Amino acid sequence: MVYCGNIIHINAANAALLGMDGRATMIIRSWRQIVKASSRLLWLAIAISGSAVANPDHQMCRLDRLQQCQLSPHWQQIVTRLWPQPLAQALQSAVAGQGGVTLLSENQALILLNPETLKRNHLVLLDEQLYERPSLRNYRSTYYHELGHVATRNSPWLASLQREQWPQHWNREVLADLYLYWRLLREGASASELWAQLHLRNIGLIQAKPDWQHWTTPVLYPLLQDLPKLRLAAQWPLSQFLNAVLADSDVSSEALRAYQRLGQRQFALTSSSVGQPYLSAPYRQQWRQMLEPTLRWLDVDTAAYLRRHQLD
Repeated sequence: MVYCGNIIHINAANAALLGMDGRATMIIRSWRQIVKASSRLLWLAIAISGSAVANPDHQMCRLDRLQQCQLSPHWQQIVTRLWPQPLAQALQSAVAGQGGVTLLSENQALILLNPETLKRNHLVLLDEQLYERPSLRNYRSTYYHELGHVATRNSPWLASLQREQWPQHWNREVLADLYLYWRLLREGASASELWAQLHLRNIGLIQAKPDWQHWTTPVLYPLLQDLPKLRLAAQWPLSQFLNAVLADSDVSSEALRAYQRLGQRQFALTSSSVGQPYLSAPYRQQWRQMLEPTLRWLDVDTAAYLRRHQLD
C-alpha cells in the first residue's frame, strides 16, 4: 500500500540513535522537567549521542534535477501506476504544485521536492485586501518536514494526537513539524526560521478553503514562547524531544473545533452578514494570540483587523 504526503516512520537509523545507554542519559517525560535536568547529565548525553543526525532511509528526487533521479524499479513502478504517464510527467503530477510530497510503501520512502515552487511569493487575500510577501519556504525546511513524515512513521504519539471530528492526518503533520523543529534547532536555527513554519501554517488558513490538516499552530505556538527551553530539549534524541514537548501539550478536540468556527468565519467564503459565533473568552484569546504574529508579519493593521472581527 502507498501513502502520499502525511505518513510517519521511525527506522533503524533513528532507533540506533535513540538506544543510548540508560545509565548515561536522562529520560525527560514532560516539558516541565527540562528545566530540572542536570546540566552535567545533559551535556554528557549530548557528547555520547553526538550532534549529527542519521537520516531515516529514503530515496529523494528533486524535480529541477530529474536527470539525476535514480529511482529504484520499485518506485518507478509505483509512481507510473498511480499517475499513468511517462516517469518525468508522473513525478510532476505527484507533486501537483506543492513544494514537497512523501510517498511511503511498506518498507520504503520516496521524497519528491520541487524547489521552484518554494521560490514563489505568498499572495494572501485578507478582508478583500491583497498582501504579497517574500516566500517563507526554503529547501532545507521543506526537506526536513517531509523527512519528518518518514522519521516519525511509527511514533507512539500518533494515537495520542488523534482528535475527534478533525482531519485524520493532523497528528502526522504535528509530528513532521516537530521533527523539523528538532533538526533546525540542532543546527542552530534562528528564531525567525522557527516562526516561519508557524506563519506558513497560519497562511494556510487564510484561503477560501482553510487547510486545517496542516494547521499545527496550536502545538507550535506554546513552544515558541520559551525558545531557550525548546533549544535545550532539542539536544536530546528525537523520542525524548517529542516526549518532552508533547507530554504537557493540551490541544483538545473542543478547542480545535472552536478555532475552526472562528477560522471559517474569518477566512472561508462566508457571507459577511454572518456574525461571529459565540465562543468562550479563553478560546477567542488563544485564537487571537496564535494569529497575531502572522498578521504582523503580513504587515496588516493588526489592531483594526482584530476590532473588525470582534477579537480585540
